Amino acid sequence: MLITYKSSHDGILEIIQNFEKDGWINITAPSKEELKEVSQLYNIPIEFLEDPLDLEESARIQYDEESNCTLIINDFPTIDVNNHQFDSYITIPLGIILGKDYIVTVCNQSTNSLESIIKKNANTSMRNRFALEILLSFSTQYIEKLKQINKQRLKIESHLRDSLTNKQLYDLMEIEKSLVYFLTSLKANADVITKLSRTHFVKLNEDEKDLLEDLRIENNQGIETTELYTRILDSITGSYSSLISNELNKTMKTLTLMTVFLTLPTLVFSFFGMNVTLPISVQNPFSWMITMIIAFIFVILIGLALWRRRMF
Repeated sequence: MLITYKSSHDGILEIIQNFEKDGWINITAPSKEELKEVSQLYNIPIEFLEDPLDLEESARIQYDEESNCTLIINDFPTIDVNNHQFDSYITIPLGIILGKDYIVTVCNQSTNSLESIIKKNANTSMRNRFALEILLSFSTQYIEKLKQINKQRLKIESHLRDSLTNKQLYDLMEIEKSLVYFLTSLKANADVITKLSRTHFVKLNEDEKDLLEDLRIENNQGIETTELYTRILDSITGSYSSLISNELNKTMKTLTLMTVFLTLPTLVFSFFGMNVTLPISVQNPFSWMITMIIAFIFVILIGLALWRRRMF
């Protein structure tokens, strides 16, 4: 899908049918024919349009001297559609192409960040500022998603105190996976932000430099928050792993003690049940009671020995 926008004199983003100078071409999940058409019409390298569609593409900034185009690829968070049981997140790339008199965004799927930009009616004639506002919207989106992830973690943690189930552990794994995606992408985005401040082919004025500094602060906050939540999650999973092992040890200890106490009477009864001459007469009406007393004495002795060793 390909939609072209342009800011009006009133500062409102409007959809236009044909390309005009200082326009914004928003490309979402395009076909190969659309990519070729845009590449030929605006003199954009075809790889600049194709690379952001690769979900494994890393964040970076690249300049093409022949077409005088700058490609900025940044990752943004989105819900993992493959997981229908839990709201986990992944990150996918979006490409921003800065041309001489246009700006192009390319992504494999729609994003709330661009929709918020449309609602804010950003000025498409100020291409560098427009690109920075998109990147800042990405960083803000990371913070919002991290807050949602933390709420999910707190909810799971409160349930863990009552009972531990496999579902809760799987949910914690999904949260951990989301945090790994976030941390990797935020650090890659940080490298892009650093290159933007040093590069010579994207010239920023003072206001844009201030916006870039806000972007850097927001991105660093996202990195620090993600690292904090990751450490908290590691601590929780480690603690509950220890609790699970401790409960398992208690269970095995209880079963072992029960086995010991049940084995002793069985040994006594087996001994007196043999077809050999025994010290107790068969005709003695109290022989069964004597046998029980002997077994009971063995149980008491073993119990005292285990108690002295603090086995229970």
